[in-house]
Order: sequence, then structure tokens, then C-alpha cells
Amino acid sequence: MIYSIMFPKKKFEESQNHDEVQPKDYFKDLGLDLVFKSVLETKQEFSIEKYFYNPIQDIEVITYRQDIMNELENKQLRKKITNFTNEIYALHQSMNEIREKLTSQDVWSNNFLIRGHMLDYAQRYCLAVDDIKNELANTELKSQGFLDFSHYIGKYHNSKRYKDLKLSISDLRKQFSKIEYAMLLNGNTIKVRKFENQKDYASQISSTFDKFAQGDVKDYRHQLEEKPKADHVEVGVLNLLSKIYQKEFDALTQFTSNFISFDDKTLVQFSNDIEFYVSWLYYIEPIKNNGLEFNYPKMAFKSNHVYSLDCFDIALAHKIPSKIILNDFTLRSPESLIVVTGPNQGGKTTFARMIGQVHYLASLGLSVPGKESSLFLFDNIFTHFSTEEDLSTENGKLKDDLERLYKITTKATDKSIVIINEIFTSTTLKDAKFLGKEMINHLIDIKVPGVIVTFIDDLAVHSEATVSMMSTVKDDDIMERTYKVIRKRPDGSAYAMHIASKHGLTYEKLSRRLKQ
Repeated sequence: MIYSIMFPKKKFEESQNHDEVQPKDYFKDLGLDLVFKSVLETKQEFSIEKYFYNPIQDIEVITYRQDIMNELENKQLRKKITNFTNEIYALHQSMNEIREKLTSQDVWSNNFLIRGHMLDYAQRYCLAVDDIKNELANTELKSQGFLDFSHYIGKYHNSKRYKDLKLSISDLRKQFSKIEYAMLLNGNTIKVRKFENQKDYASQISSTFDKFAQGDVKDYRHQLEEKPKADHVEVGVLNLLSKIYQKEFDALTQFTSNFISFDDKTLVQFSNDIEFYVSWLYYIEPIKNNGLEFNYPKMAFKSNHVYSLDCFDIALAHKIPSKIILNDFTLRSPESLIVVTGPNQGGKTTFARMIGQVHYLASLGLSVPGKESSLFLFDNIFTHFSTEEDLSTENGKLKDDLERLYKITTKATDKSIVIINEIFTSTTLKDAKFLGKEMINHLIDIKVPGVIVTFIDDLAVHSEATVSMMSTVKDDDIMERTYKVIRKRPDGSAYAMHIASKHGLTYEKLSRRLKQ
């Protein structure tokens, strides 16, 4: 039986090619390194990094994951699933220790106490499987992923292997429940023998003190820890008992041999993989509690119409969710490049980063920031964010920018996304305009969608393929940023005049001052 909570059945083989566990080069520029660090640091015992580091280029797989995550937003279902998976995963970890001990050459490690623990774990495992099977049978499921999981559990529950496991556990419990024995303690010596109707001193002591009982009183009995502190004593006693009740202990040995790998690999994998969805839902929960929305975007192979409404930078929202400004973006063919201008510290970089974030998160099948969106299924994301000049090379800042840009333009395709932030700041305005136009012409030629943040207003109205957007300021105070980025023709010179006027630096005011 083939089943995966990450991939539909017919796409299961594809999952074998998604094992990369290294962050992408563009994670830092987009702020995704911080996002995934926060998500993963609370789930270190699980192996889910590869699911965050391997974007999907298959709409069917993405939709499969979206439907699963959407259904897990039902907290009642999520609780049922996580109760099951937490138990299965913990039992699997414990069984790994048991398997290691039972296959060890160390005689001390291979003992009846360990075999007894395995019997306990197997019983807990069956209880968990029975519970989730019944829970799902009484739950209205919608996503294909959970419908398939319910079907898998049903078939597994009815399998001969599972039925044999339950029957063996039941038989062993019955056999061991009939074992009665007595221990004789003499100094450091323990003797064990069958119980032969010797006097029960415990009941005699209890009945003696019953006459002193005066209603409800404080219970001074000490609760023993589940794990013994002197398990070597238990091992010794069990070894002695195994010689008296050889049949029962041989049955226990046979049970451990027959069912050493009773924990089903698919259920264990499910218990690990479900944390991909659960970890994301827990990460965005405080953001949603502050009134910000998430959605499951429509995905397209072409960038003919790309948009997101009420979108935001998720890394920023995780830090200060109460102060987030929502923004929209839209690209409709023949538009392919958003060119963002406006005053410094106005949210331009955050806006560009946001567009990269939502596309990457969508490619994983996760819910993304915003009220509604339709996004592009990319083959790669290329970013160029301003960096300090590398003094270890003989290159200047401009040469470094051009070399980085060359790598992008030679690798990018019409299936890629390009995000360029404040390039050509180290050269003259004239040269920056020339280089900027050449860059945009090349990006338009290869029809790659993307975002360019620039201080050069002319680039925003370069052609019908470019969309001009501006980070705005308040009407009554141009020094105060709104962090709202809207479709608007650039008016950077107007901002310059306002700032010059505010500080008394216009031509008229300077001329008047010089005459004085």
C-alpha cells in the first residue's frame, strides 16, 4: 500500500527527488532564512527540513498539500491527528532503542525487561491505531490526502499482520496475568518461587489498620516513577521467573522475534511528515490572531495574471504583527516587471521581498500572506540585493553588481522570478540610467517576471511591460512614510522639492538668503 501525506499516489516517485536540505541562495534576501529557522527550531526531532527547502513545480502536488493544510485548520481534526502522530512517533523512537538493545551482543542489554517494554509499546501502538481508525471513520473528511489516509488506516487495520500483532499481544497478556509468584528477601539475596497459597500479609496489614480509619485522610503513599531506578533487580527477578514459567517467557521471546518491526513504516513517515503542515499552522497562528489573513493561492504555469491582495512580509509580521501595512500587487500581460520607486525607508525593499516570499511559500503548498492571490509556478528565483563592496577582490562595487547581474540574466528564463533591489547606486546617475535601461530591456526580452526597486524614476515608465509603483508618504507631512506601495507614476522630483522647501533649500529661498 503506497501512501504519502506529502505527495498524491501517482506522484509518489517524485518525492524521492526532493531530498535537498540546504537553504536556497535567495533565502537571506527574502527573509525566509529567519522564517524557516523559527518554524524548524521547535521541531528539531523531526526530519522536515527537506520539505521547506524543495519548492514544487507541479500544480497537482501543490493543490494536494493546500487541501490537507486547509483541512488541518480545523483544530478538532488537528488535535485528533497530532495525538495519534505524537504517540506513533514517540513509540517509534522507543522501539529504535529496543531494536538496538535486542540485537546487541551485550548479554545485559538483551533481557526480558526490554522484551516486556516492547510488549507495552506494541499494545500502546495498537490502541493508537484503533483510536485513529475509529476517529476518522466518524469524521467528515474533504481533502484527498486525509481521505486516502483514512483508507490506508482501514486497510492496515484489517491486514493479517496487524491482526496477528493484536492477537499475540492479547494472548501474552492473558498468559502473564496468570503468573503468580513469591519472593523471599534475605539481605542481598532474592529467591523466587511459585505462589502456593501462602498467607497474604499485605491484606492482613491492611485489615489491621482499617479500624483506625477516620474518614477521608491525607494519602501519604509515595508515587513511584514509571521507570525503575533498580532495573537490574527487575531483570534478575524476571530471569529467575523465566526458569519457572518457561512456556510464557518463551512466548514473549517469540513475540519479540516475530514483531520486532511492528511499527508500520508508512505510519511512522506520516507522523513525521504531518509536522510540515502543523509547524506552519502554529507559526502563523499568532499572526492570524492579530487579524492578518492567509490564503491558498491559485497557481498558474504562466505569469499572464499574477496578483495578491492585502499581502504582507511574513518575517516582519512575525516580529510586529500589530503594525503591519497591507499592500497589493498585480501583473497582467503584457506587464512583466514591477518597478518600485519612492523615498528612502518607505517600504520598497519590504514590498519586493514580500513578492518573493509569497511565491516561494506557495510553491511548497503552504498558505500565504494575504486575502486572495493568483501566483506563478516558477523554476527559480534570482535576487540581487545591495551588498557591501568586497575588499578582498580587486573589483569595485559597480563591477560586482554587473557580474552578479550577468549571472542572473544568463540563467533566468520566462519561468523564473527576478527581484532586484537598489542596483547601480555606486555610479553616476547618467550611467545608472543607461545600465538600468539595458537591464530592463534584457529582462523584457526573456519575458521574466519580477520586481525592481530603484531610485531612477525613468525606469518605472520604460515600456508597457513595466508597471510603476511608488511607496507613498502622508499628504500633510512628506517626511512621514505610509509604507503603502501603490500603482502610481514616479514623482521623486516632487518629493525632493517638498524636502528642499521644508528645510529652506529651494532656489528662491537660497537666493533671498544670499542677498541678505
